[in-house]
Amino acid sequence: MYMKCVVAASLLIPGICAGALLDRIEASVNSSIILLTDIENFRQTASLRSQLDPLFSGTPLSSKGAAASAREIVDFLVDEKIITQEFKVSDSEVEQEINQIQSNNKITRATLHSTLSEQGFSFDDYFELIRTSAAKRNLIERDIRSKVSVNDDDVKNYYYNHYSKDSGSSISFRALIITISRSSYKTEQAAREAAETALQDVRRGEAFEEVARRVSDDASASSGGDLGFMTEGQLAPALKQQIKKMQIGEVSPVFAGPGGRLFILKLADINANDTAHFNKMKDEVRNHLAAAEYQHQLALWLDRQRQIAFIHRAPENK
Repeated sequence: MYMKCVVAASLLIPGICAGALLDRIEASVNSSIILLTDIENFRQTASLRSQLDPLFSGTPLSSKGAAASAREIVDFLVDEKIITQEFKVSDSEVEQEINQIQSNNKITRATLHSTLSEQGFSFDDYFELIRTSAAKRNLIERDIRSKVSVNDDDVKNYYYNHYSKDSGSSISFRALIITISRSSYKTEQAAREAAETALQDVRRGEAFEEVARRVSDDASASSGGDLGFMTEGQLAPALKQQIKKMQIGEVSPVFAGPGGRLFILKLADINANDTAHFNKMKDEVRNHLAAAEYQHQLALWLDRQRQIAFIHRAPENK
């Protein structure tokens, strides 16, 4: 008996008959496709993915999990296809990794199957997530890790801007200054030009301390403009206002300060006066900054790859 099958052009596989589950292509990346069922599978396995995927855990999408929109999930899966096409992982490599996981946890394959089933996951889903996670780790090792660096100044800057203000702990600033007094020049314009020239010398690479010794008329000039560590309360209002905008190592523009003088300021260092609180938080800060930089470098890598990939997304349903 002849059975007629009607399949819409946008559906996945010719030959699926009426009444069977029809799948829709949501996107394509080069030769790979992303299906409507892939979106549902993502939702069902989001919690497992959070445990396995090094580039998913801790992201805004992982926080949404199954509640993420279809468009957000498709965008994520498009990027994932780009990665897995570039970093192919064979079945045997996946098997090796699973065997290592079993060995580390002292469990059998049967126990692994049983544990996954109890949590509502299939072994096939687990196998493919291990493959995907391995591809992403390969990307991290080859193209991302070497570009991620968080130094002590980054940690101090972030701590000052995000933790010390909330905790109420005080901060000391080590500042270097160059001052130009109006009285040392014939006109105010000449003093301004001298200050701007000094700033350009610093920006061109001359050591701030050397420029301070050469042109500053502050008492600190002989020590390269170094004021040492000072709390906010010890700083003149104009200096405090400027320094609180700055990052360690940053040099300010020329600005007017006390006594009608023109100032150039360099923030050389920051110290938390509550060292116990800083020491408690610094590892958390460093890890947070590293995670953010990993995501930034991943975004740059993906942006480059998207430029050379053939990507098509299905129109969103109205």
